[in-house]
Amino acid sequence: MFGYKRISYCFRLVFIITLLLLSFSGCSKIDGENVKSIPALDTSIADFIIEKPLPSPTIEPKHEEFDNPKPIEKNQLTLLAVGDNLIHIQIINSGKNKDGSYNYDHLFSNLKADIEAADISIINQETILGGNDFAYSGYPLFNSPMEIGDAIVRAGFDVVLHATNHAMDKGYVAIQNTLEYWKAHPTITVLGLNESEAAQETIAVIEKNGIKVAMLNYTYSLNGLSLPSDMPYLINLLDKSKITEDIAKAKELADFVIVFPHWGTEYEYKQDSSQKAWTAFFAEQGVDLVIGTHPHVLEPVEWVVSESGHRMLVYYSLGNYVSYQKEAPRMLGGIATVTLDKDSTGVHISEAHITPIVTHYENQPNYRYGVYKLADYTPAQALAHGVLQLEENSLFTLDGTWALARQILGVWIDE
Repeated sequence: MFGYKRISYCFRLVFIITLLLLSFSGCSKIDGENVKSIPALDTSIADFIIEKPLPSPTIEPKHEEFDNPKPIEKNQLTLLAVGDNLIHIQIINSGKNKDGSYNYDHLFSNLKADIEAADISIINQETILGGNDFAYSGYPLFNSPMEIGDAIVRAGFDVVLHATNHAMDKGYVAIQNTLEYWKAHPTITVLGLNESEAAQETIAVIEKNGIKVAMLNYTYSLNGLSLPSDMPYLINLLDKSKITEDIAKAKELADFVIVFPHWGTEYEYKQDSSQKAWTAFFAEQGVDLVIGTHPHVLEPVEWVVSESGHRMLVYYSLGNYVSYQKEAPRMLGGIATVTLDKDSTGVHISEAHITPIVTHYENQPNYRYGVYKLADYTPAQALAHGVLQLEENSLFTLDGTWALARQILGVWIDE
């Protein structure tokens, strides 16, 4: 009995082992599909798998900021600025129609596309828009038609600077007329003139594309004329105490602060000691960009760094936008273009350029006025320029104008 059981047991054991071997070798069918035979497993590995199954894979927690970084959100704003809109009587006459009306679109038509394309475009209105309450006049005491303002609006400008040394040329009434004119154009931000003390205390801030830009405008002089004793707020003057307060307010209200000073020495191609001193002051106060006017010629562009490490860009002078001055160098001006980027680190200047422009005029009756990018100005136009007849032994040439631009601007020149 014992032997039979032992044989039966052995037989069963052999049979089971045979089945196990068959299950791990050869070809078999699963759901009607042939599958390749699985190699016999090493016993030690088999024991491990049977007795100690592998744990499920560990899933690490996902760190979104590293595995899928979000793109830094960036807002962008473009600025464009031009220099002195210096309206001599010849320019006034160039816009007079046969019916006695005035139109000055021709002063801006060649650059209108660029002016309109910028998010914020700025012009320095050198002369007061006193209108026909006074005789229209040029140097030395200017009064310009309000139609100059109409052309500025149609050209696409957003900001008009009025703190100039000629702002008081026709007294308080002309300033009041100018302010009343601009009230009819509420889309225009007017800087430098104020109808009240409260208005002077208000910081102009323009917000575009999620970026807030504060803008301040001051003049060094009123050409010996005085503000009304009861209206010291009428025109912004370069005064350190007041400017310190204004910049502090501007920094609280805006992401970026620009100062437009009317400063410097006329007809000098380099910044003077006063400009250097004001530049150091602006940088130390935390101003981000300075765009200067008044010298009637181009001056350099440069980055400056304050003693505290603040970095600021300065355009010392953009020269004339338009004039009837009679000297070749005063025909050369510049367009400043600046791009601001706002990201998680704040607002900074990502691009800055200056493009040379030239004022063109000829002779009576309509002077054929126009302002061109120097790159678009032709030799034929240069040969017809009125300054060749007005300036004795004039050196005005297209090549000479380019040479002067390169001399003043150096690596900054945008050709």
